[in-house]
This record gives sequence, C-alpha cells and structure tokens, in this order.
Amino acid sequence: MKKICLVTGSRAEYGIMKPLIQRLSKDKEVNLQIIATAMHLEEKYGYTYRQIEEDGFDIAYKVPLHLYDTDRRTVSTAMAHLQLGLTKIFDKEDYDLVIILGDRYEMLPVVNVALIYNVPVCHLHGGETSLGNFDEYIRHAITKMSHLHLVSTEDFRQRVIQMGEQPQFVINTGALGVENALSIPPLTKEAIEKQLGIALEGSYFVVLYHPVTFEQGKGAGEQMKAVLSALSKFGVQCLFIGSNSDTGSDDIAKAINTYLTNHENSHCFASLSTQLYHSLIRHSLGLIGNSSSGLIEVPSLMKPTLNIGDRQKGRLHGESVVSVPVETSSVLEGLSKLNEVTNFDNPYYKENASSIAYEAIKLYLKDEPSISQPFYDLKENNLK
Repeated sequence: MKKICLVTGSRAEYGIMKPLIQRLSKDKEVNLQIIATAMHLEEKYGYTYRQIEEDGFDIAYKVPLHLYDTDRRTVSTAMAHLQLGLTKIFDKEDYDLVIILGDRYEMLPVVNVALIYNVPVCHLHGGETSLGNFDEYIRHAITKMSHLHLVSTEDFRQRVIQMGEQPQFVINTGALGVENALSIPPLTKEAIEKQLGIALEGSYFVVLYHPVTFEQGKGAGEQMKAVLSALSKFGVQCLFIGSNSDTGSDDIAKAINTYLTNHENSHCFASLSTQLYHSLIRHSLGLIGNSSSGLIEVPSLMKPTLNIGDRQKGRLHGESVVSVPVETSSVLEGLSKLNEVTNFDNPYYKENASSIAYEAIKLYLKDEPSISQPFYDLKENNLK
C-alpha cells in the first residue's frame, strides 16, 4: 500500500482537488493522509477544514500557521512554524508521495520538508504565469522541487519541460477546477438564499479581490476602494467573498466592511463551498476581481469575468475575460462591457481531468520513483 500525503491550505485549493481526493480515498491500494493548514484553521477565514470533514474525509493532521495578521513578518514567521510542524509529522510518517497544488506561500515549507526527507512531490498547476504576485516565483520554485507535474494545458506542459523536467513526468490533465464547474449540481436561487440567509436581487455581481503583492503603486486597500467606487456607481447588488491571507488582505476587508455600511443590499462571506460559489456565479452578471478562478473556472459556468489589475498578468485566458487596470473609470467601463461577452470557450478544459490525474499518480507510484531526476536539456534533445 502506498502512503500519500495531500496538503491543503485553503477553501479554493481543496475545492479544486476534491475530485482527485475522492478517487484516491476510494483506492484500497492507497493510504491517503490529508494535512490541513493555513486558512483552513483560521476563524476569520471560516474554519474551512470543517468542509473537508463534512465531505466525509478524515484530516490526519492540522498544522496551524497562527495568522493573527497579514503583514510580511507574520506571514514569513508562519511559514517557519509550518515547516517545524511538518518536520514533526514527516519524522514519524513514511510517505511515498506528497501532493500539492499551485503557488501559495504555505506550499514552500511543504516542498522544503519533502525534499529533505526524500519524498517525491506531485505538483498541480505548474508552468503557469501570474506576474503581479510573488506566487509567480513560488510556483516555479515548487516546480523545480517536484517530480510529477500535472499541468492544466499543453503550453504549460512545454514550459515545465523547458525548466528541465522530464517529459514523461509532465502530464497535461486539464484543470480539475473546470471539471468541478461542469459536474457539480448547481443550486437554485432559492436554495442559495436559504443557505446564505440573504435576498438575491434580479441582477448582482460576485466580487473576489486579492492583494497584489508586487504592486508598487496603490496598496491593497486603496485598490479595493477604487473598485468599490466603480461598483457603487454601477448600482448593482454585490456579493463579496473574503480574500486570501496574502499581505494586505486585512486592508481589503476593511474597505469592504466600510462599503457594506452604506450598501445594505450587499453582503460579504468569509468563505463558500465550491458548490455554493459556482451556483452563486451561475445566477450572477459575472465575477469581478482578480481571482484565478475567473480565468480558469468561470468561463465554463458561461459567465463573464472582469479581471482587474495585475495579479493575473500573463496568465492564459479565454475571450470571456475582460481585463482592466485598477482605476475607477476603467472598472466602470469594463463592467458595462460584460453583457457583450458571448464566447465562453475555455482553454483549461480537458475531459476527465481528475481521472487523468489519478491514473498518472498511480502509474508514477508503480515503479519506485527516484527523487533524483536528471535535468532535461532541450538542446540535447533537439527540442525548441
């Protein structure tokens, strides 16, 4: 039996990996251990580890980060705490594989510990770019410390190979989040209203805005105020979802709370389940903000995205995404263009994504994978 460790730190990340978790948890040849950390264990982010347990999955370990603030010192210290906590776990567990997703800062300590303990890493969503954030560097660093790469498009597969990774271990699975968007049964408006305890108006926006950690101009709070000014002038009900724990997220929360005092028909939720999030968007005018889900998942919900600012700069997207700078006038102009969107083709879609990912993991573990892999040189292999 193979012992697999899957680490998750956020609602969004868990939601994406859930179909893969379901497949692995049913496999009698796999002992899957879930480690929950970061935002999952924080009250202000909604204690989202409970969603994992409500879905019927056991959490083997909970490693808190103590994110009492989102300033740089707190975040950096939290990463050190996580590495210490994971070291204690890896000291007593003998894992065959570690699975992680994406580019969050809390995943760096995971690959650090896995490397030292000679445990291979399976990384989802490598090869992508998002130039406005330190996520860009974290993602590529994780790629170089990983061994099995499950990427979301063929272009990203080529980019990971370009970084020296062995082609046979770089698999284009498509995005698991898109599979979720297409397969999870949507809730009716009435069911959403009952769950959230609110009244949905005929027209509303879903708003999800994260800090841009490389921003040299306006801070996160000032950026949010520029967006809120445009939304106020547009005059539509807004349903906000709390941002992540990046530096500056507290300033975003303060700006939203101030907005809500003057807009009683709008509401903010710390966290939503994947089903509720997707259902809310399905009934909306579109997603407003800078979340990667607007580029990856929302097109398959047949709704437009207004992508604001530089957080997702450089990331692949389809024609249903309208991009604007963080200026009130530009956001207003972008909002007015959303009803013109008609093409919802999704470059991240691939049929049976979670099945492809699951089979790739099983095949990888059939052999005794080595943590040492030679650098794949494009020139030597006549590739461009």
